[in-house]
Amino acid sequence: MSIRALIAAAAAVIAVLGCTTPSSRSVAPVSRPPGLGEAKVSAIEVCKPSGQRAYLDRLQCTDGSIPAYRRVGSFGGRNELPANLTKEQQIAQLERNFSGAALKPGETDYHVIDGYEVSCGPVKRMIYMDMYHCNQAPPAEIPSGFQLRGPGK
Repeated sequence: MSIRALIAAAAAVIAVLGCTTPSSRSVAPVSRPPGLGEAKVSAIEVCKPSGQRAYLDRLQCTDGSIPAYRRVGSFGGRNELPANLTKEQQIAQLERNFSGAALKPGETDYHVIDGYEVSCGPVKRMIYMDMYHCNQAPPAEIPSGFQLRGPGK
């Protein structure tokens, strides 16, 4: 192969790949699963609106202050209903969602998720909650960036 042909081939490769080194090429960010309450799929499981408020009342900002919170609204189902359900199956699933019945092991959770804006000073973030888990104790875990308030505080 002539030098001229080699240079032309190299130029074509560079044009296709770009003139970047492997370390300078953009790399898709590594995704991590959402932490507790950071997304609908990881919503905090409590019982009823009073359970949502009781859970949020246990949180403390990292500076020791008590966070302010307000309900923003409903954000739809934790998981999307399958597209192939008949109208009757959709209605049956919605009725089950609101019945308070415990999920069976391995059953997909289609409960409606609420979002709360939680503020520590000027820092605001959304916390997602599922209020249809009355058959279990509230979680002992807390979302990242918060502390748990001590008894009597």
